[in-house]
Amino acid sequence: MEYIEEFPNMDYVIHLGGTDFDFEKKFIAILKKEFTWQLGNYLYHIKKDEPRAAAEVVHKIKFKFSILGMNHAFAFSEYYETRLHVGNSDLDEDFKKYLRKINEFLKTLED
Repeated sequence: MEYIEEFPNMDYVIHLGGTDFDFEKKFIAILKKEFTWQLGNYLYHIKKDEPRAAAEVVHKIKFKFSILGMNHAFAFSEYYETRLHVGNSDLDEDFKKYLRKINEFLKTLED
């Protein structure tokens, strides 16, 4: 499985909140906080060569991709997660491309 360029969006979050902008702001704040922590946690486990622990983090991160409309990233994450569970982290660089994309996007959002 390979990295496929796609761009995150807020369509799902906007649909959930409707015209409730307070909800949207709170949701974005939580999304940013959780993603920042999970990103650091993932990088730590990869650096320490702990692929099974990294798989647990990927499991959580993949739902961020789903929320932001990144369907290919979600599918890739599911595949990568299964590989990590058996100790294979060879797709790390491709996964990091998705992480960078979502990280850049989240920086553009006001919370």
